[in-house]
Amino acid sequence: MHIQIAKDIIWNLWEPVESQAQSFNLPRRSVFTLDIEFYGPAPIGYLKGREALFNEVYTPLSQAFPVVQRKSYLFFGGEFEGNTWIAATGDFYGAMENDWLGITAAQKEVRLRYGEFYRVANGKICEIRCLFDVLGLAAQAGHPLLPPFEGRADTPPGPMAQNGICRGHQDASETKKTLDLVEAMIGGCNRLDERGLESMGMEAYWHEDMIWHGPWGIGSCYGFKEFQDYAQGPSVASFPDRTGGYHRARFADGMVAGFTGWPSLKGTFSGKPFHGAAPTNRPIGMNIMDFYTRREDRLFENWVLIDLIDAWRQFGIDLMAQLQRKVSIG
Repeated sequence: MHIQIAKDIIWNLWEPVESQAQSFNLPRRSVFTLDIEFYGPAPIGYLKGREALFNEVYTPLSQAFPVVQRKSYLFFGGEFEGNTWIAATGDFYGAMENDWLGITAAQKEVRLRYGEFYRVANGKICEIRCLFDVLGLAAQAGHPLLPPFEGRADTPPGPMAQNGICRGHQDASETKKTLDLVEAMIGGCNRLDERGLESMGMEAYWHEDMIWHGPWGIGSCYGFKEFQDYAQGPSVASFPDRTGGYHRARFADGMVAGFTGWPSLKGTFSGKPFHGAAPTNRPIGMNIMDFYTRREDRLFENWVLIDLIDAWRQFGIDLMAQLQRKVSIG
């Protein structure tokens, strides 16, 4: 399917609330296939069928945020293994007036980070991969579920380098440069050995003043040193045999790129504790979304969403049960 047609379909899905805050009107049902597959964050998980998608995802969201504005940082499209994909990441802003996923209504304006990958075929959306920063929302509602973290809590509302909204056709040569750089960086990550971070050679792929925006519980990192100290370093120390690149979708569009996998990263939790969780010496797979912008010949900014609730479940820790205990205590 032509990428531009697919871009128009996805952009039109959310265009009314991209332009201004207004009532959270549900997307048009007719643009989704009847047997659409939805892969979402815990506790939503996997859903099949259009009715399940609306009953479990869109309707509860519209009830929690009756008036909302959606602000996309990045919007882009591409092909991967013969499929057409459109990706977006950004925030929903609005007053949280009703409970959502067991999180009590904040009764104030909050920010819900999202990442999305849509597979489009024959003019219909047939698959969605979606992550919300559920733990970030719980923290804003007064229920932090992970210990204090060294990364910064703020995520700026948009790319620092250039406009990441790629609604039209992008230069094919720039697209190739971006994708080649991302794939080379993944290859560097997979060279990990007993030398740790040094073995990956990340300096070749990132600007010194790069910016990394992780989910709540890990936080943002400004500069390559913070990135290695607060984000990549702890991951390598906890999962010393980790490998990545297990992707359902991976593509670039001009100066922007992204990928996702279920899981995207695999390893064994055999190293140091990970953000308060003790090592289990068991395999772990993390559902992740990465979004990138390139500046010149290196990566500059990276937005990352990780299903940490699902990861902690694999550690043997039920964060949603902890949330319910916090809520019941008041």
